[in-house]
Amino acid sequence: MTHSKLSYYAELLLYPIVIVALLLLELARSGFVLQPRWLLALGAGAALWTLAEYLVHRFLYHEVKILKQLHGLHHARPSDLIGSPVWVSVVIFTTVFALVARGADLQIASGGTTGLLLGYLLYLLVHDAVHRWPLAGPSRLHAWLRSCRLRHLRHHRDPQPGNFGVVTPLWDHLLGTALTRRARRA
Repeated sequence: MTHSKLSYYAELLLYPIVIVALLLLELARSGFVLQPRWLLALGAGAALWTLAEYLVHRFLYHEVKILKQLHGLHHARPSDLIGSPVWVSVVIFTTVFALVARGADLQIASGGTTGLLLGYLLYLLVHDAVHRWPLAGPSRLHAWLRSCRLRHLRHHRDPQPGNFGVVTPLWDHLLGTALTRRARRA
């Protein structure tokens, strides 16, 4: 779906507010000290995001017919503001929060969801950067984003499917879907 700038970037406005709210609720609940359980859940949620990003991109966006067609629009016009509507991610994150709160507790759900949201925000920013930002300059951030851009461009241009991770190549390397220059020549 092609979006206006406001609807395309809405998650970058919404989710920092949700993250701050979850953080403040945890601080208020725990006497303004972040508990180790919440911090561990946050770390686990952020790490889990990297796997979720890989799996969604590899199997849903490239295998499920309707999602593959929609994602194909992004591959055809990578600079356009194409993406899922905000309500899709809201439903997914709310469902995850509710299921974890029911299966574990509110503290783990809050920390884990905060970690997932932080990972998702990083993904949104990196994906936007690799398609739209000028990445000139000697900074380490620019160098890292340029490496993300090159890896993601291989995903878009290589006839062999691969490089499904946008933020990290970890899962592509572990699961054998990393596209490297050497692999392209073979």
